[in-house]
Amino acid sequence: MGRGDPVGDGGQRGGPRAHFTARDVYLVLGGSGTVTVSVNGARPRTVTVAGIPGLHTLVATSAPESAVLRLSFSPGVSAYDFTFG
Repeated sequence: MGRGDPVGDGGQRGGPRAHFTARDVYLVLGGSGTVTVSVNGARPRTVTVAGIPGLHTLVATSAPESAVLRLSFSPGVSAYDFTFG
């Protein structure tokens, strides 16, 4: 992938996983569709994506935690950049 190229799993099962230590996890998403977000295998939640790329909150907790983030993208969604807080 080149710089600025979107990443995602093209709607395939077994999307990206990432281990993180942070209070907040954000991802720049664009296109049209949904992203399913699960932390440490907990019940997933759905983030709706519509339009030009923008920052979306994937995880927001009151204290930093060490966890595994799992994402699944519907077709039509592009993911560009993670940030952590």
